[in-house]
Amino acid sequence: MLVGWGFLSPLSKHFGWAPGPVGDMTAGARGWILWISLAIMCADSIVSLLPVAWGFVPKAAKRHDPDISGTDGNEGHEKPDDETETEDRLVPRSWVLWGLSVSVAFGTAVVWLVFGDKGIKPWATFIGFGMGGLLSILGQVQT
Repeated sequence: MLVGWGFLSPLSKHFGWAPGPVGDMTAGARGWILWISLAIMCADSIVSLLPVAWGFVPKAAKRHDPDISGTDGNEGHEKPDDETETEDRLVPRSWVLWGLSVSVAFGTAVVWLVFGDKGIKPWATFIGFGMGGLLSILGQVQT
């Protein structure tokens, strides 16, 4: 906050990056700081998500191609399964998919009802749910 409002806001005004009034979301420092900080957070999340995605690729390839060995040079030794629960204790995949679909549809409808035509468009809300879901994976990653 101190760097944004105390240093970057006057700097953006001085160089003409945000020529409007300071509190203006469109042409002022408030909007400039918002979009710059949002871009930084998204870039950081995407960079942090790349190792997770990179680790997922071999697992997905191994599931679809039976010729790929999962032993990593340890013939006769299976890799331990990371899942700690038995299959009968897990939530069924169909419940997860139905719950996710209904939640996203309900959330999109509520946002549209609250903000209307002049507010957030349903397609933008839908994209927001998708991006939020991808970026929320970062909170679940354990090293």
